[in-house]
Amino acid sequence: FAGSPLLNSFGYGVVLTNWIKFIFFIGIPAVTFVSLLFSGSSDFHSITLVTTFVSVTFLFFCFSINIVYLRILCCLYLVKELYEREDMTFTERLKYTLFTAEESTLSGKVHNNYVYESKIYDLKQLDSNSLHGNGNEHLYSTHGHLYIKLTQLMPDKLFTTLDPPKRCWTQAEIDFNIPFYTKSSWSLESVFCRRKEESYVAMVSGLSALTPQQSLSSLACYFFGALFYILLVAGLLVFAEASPAVIAVVVSLVVVYWLWQGRKEYTMIKHADGILKRINEGGSDGSEDEHDSALFQKWVTYTVTKPTPAFTWGCFVFKNICVGMIPLSYFCYSRNVVGALTYLIMYMLCFEKRYFDIGPIVEALGSFGTLGLESGASLQHGGLLGATTRAEWEQKSRLYHLTRANNTASRRIWAKLLNFFAIIFGVIAVAAISSGSEQEEGVVPYTTFPTNNTFFYDVPQEEVSPMCNANFGNSNDSNTTSSTSPIKYLADYNFLSIIAYFKVDSIQPLLNTWFGEGAAFLDEDMIPSFRETHPELPTAASFQLVTFSDGSAVVCVRGTKTYFDFLVDARLYYSAALFQLVQSAMPFGFAFDALINFCVNRLSDLEAASVKKAAYYVETTAFVNFLQESGKYTKLSITGHSLGGGLALITGAQTQTKAIAVSGPSAVMGRSAITPSISLDDIKKYTYAVIPSRDLVPTIGGDHMNSASIKCRADINDSLACHFAFRSLCELMYTCGNVERPVYCECVNMGYPEPTAIDGSAETLESSCEAI
Repeated sequence: FAGSPLLNSFGYGVVLTNWIKFIFFIGIPAVTFVSLLFSGSSDFHSITLVTTFVSVTFLFFCFSINIVYLRILCCLYLVKELYEREDMTFTERLKYTLFTAEESTLSGKVHNNYVYESKIYDLKQLDSNSLHGNGNEHLYSTHGHLYIKLTQLMPDKLFTTLDPPKRCWTQAEIDFNIPFYTKSSWSLESVFCRRKEESYVAMVSGLSALTPQQSLSSLACYFFGALFYILLVAGLLVFAEASPAVIAVVVSLVVVYWLWQGRKEYTMIKHADGILKRINEGGSDGSEDEHDSALFQKWVTYTVTKPTPAFTWGCFVFKNICVGMIPLSYFCYSRNVVGALTYLIMYMLCFEKRYFDIGPIVEALGSFGTLGLESGASLQHGGLLGATTRAEWEQKSRLYHLTRANNTASRRIWAKLLNFFAIIFGVIAVAAISSGSEQEEGVVPYTTFPTNNTFFYDVPQEEVSPMCNANFGNSNDSNTTSSTSPIKYLADYNFLSIIAYFKVDSIQPLLNTWFGEGAAFLDEDMIPSFRETHPELPTAASFQLVTFSDGSAVVCVRGTKTYFDFLVDARLYYSAALFQLVQSAMPFGFAFDALINFCVNRLSDLEAASVKKAAYYVETTAFVNFLQESGKYTKLSITGHSLGGGLALITGAQTQTKAIAVSGPSAVMGRSAITPSISLDDIKKYTYAVIPSRDLVPTIGGDHMNSASIKCRADINDSLACHFAFRSLCELMYTCGNVERPVYCECVNMGYPEPTAIDGSAETLESSCEAI
């Protein structure tokens, strides 16, 4: 906001505006900080951060309200001039504003890129109505013909072809805000970072002309940049282990694209060289400005086809039903009040941004119109340069900054990024809704063990890390496993988290292989009994109950498998992940922990009711409570992998039951969205996490309070493999020694060494596994 011409143009006066900025940016945070120091508060840093955030956010909110109001006001004013109807009612102005925005989106436009020579002193006098060059135009590229051809193939009731095409003016043409490249203003950064669709003026002769070295450097900079992008694409493909054929095809396409784009730089250099040769051959008459020539790259846009009014309004209604009404109806149908209100606000903001955009009106009008003129006064100039009164200058200057704010590079980048994620989320949501929330049957096990337990990773006990023990990190003695329990190792919980993915009829043989005959049993009766007595609960979660010979039991929760599971992941953890991403991109982001936690907690508070309706933890928590009330088990614990691990941590903290998560997200940051809420003390006392290195999922939701970090020996370019539960199992067995447990056959294929044969035979693990 500091020094913002747009903020200063709101009509409150420069002094009052600066006092407002000072109070909200510095005054309130400073007073809060000093007051906390005097009060002796130990939490002065966190409170000051939150106060600053709230203060600045409030100012930004007020600023945004003013922007929206001015945008709507300008649109409703200029649309009268566009349609040359001064007697328009408010309803008609509103209708034509919406119509113009939709028509502009659907119209077929051709974008021509010209390069031409002109005297620089002539260019200074040009405005939007005479920006046509001096007959030396060279058309070297054009875009948009494919869509135009498509619209021309449509029936006449949908699109009409304009004859002649109608010119569309840009804001740069209207106010002549076009960058000049001179000997003094030139830089490699400005050349490399400028928009490729931007018009500009380059001085090629005279005192301010670009030097030959600068011109050649511009060309070299372009090709170095193109080479960087080509190598970047190739490097990413190699890193992703793409096939040579795919790499060759993709890189070839990228090379062709950049060579095609490079014609512009070559054309400019060629034209500049031609001007200099012509000047040198023609001599000079002594005039100072005779040789002040410039090359002007100009983008000119014409509307060739436009939709009929009926088709325009049809598209308008269809878009807003699909994007607005249907999702909103879904929120209302599911009785998600918070979600409905949030979506309604976001939809209204996007609607205003999209349909009350000044750009299409200004493009069609070719000027800022009579904005700011007194009644009866004639327009002297379309842009800012010809403003004749202070009022006209102020209002057109404000309109200029409004249109600039709506068309910044950062906004375009963020819009594309958000649209990309919105499309991905939309595809997942549609797939989830179409497939339903009913859980799919487990998969056929792809787990293989050798035909006997004669293979092991021999790790001397004095070298075994304490984390290998099943009770490591558990500070609550009531949750430790007994000495007679078949569960002895952390790898046992990892194995149990895996079997939740498999078909029920295949789980018991796996339990017999891992724990031995008569040690572990799959209870197939307790879950149906629980669901029969709790019909009000959702049945979307997938979990199994394994009982043991010592009377203990473990609930095994399955991780993400269906599209509906992905939606549950997003509902539970997206707010924490979003703010963690922002924090990681901030310099000294760790200093803003208090602010990040505040934002996540407030967002979680808003979502608590709606998250509970779709969250799997409601069912898993109720099931563990059901088991505790039954009194059948001496010890209870819960485990899971990925989403299953996150659910295990939540349920463990809610029911005060031992929980072991493998690659599960943390519940620390999002605990306010959980109902009933969980405390940090319960998380610390009852939960434990196994975190493979380079696995991003366990980092979501904040740092785990109790954890064991294990290595991931996957290739550096295959970080996704670090989330694989079987790889974690192999790592625990290799690091801790498998002792009484069979070695998973695929461990060797994952890069782990061949285990040792106990009997000293020459038989290998591979040959024993092939015999299965």
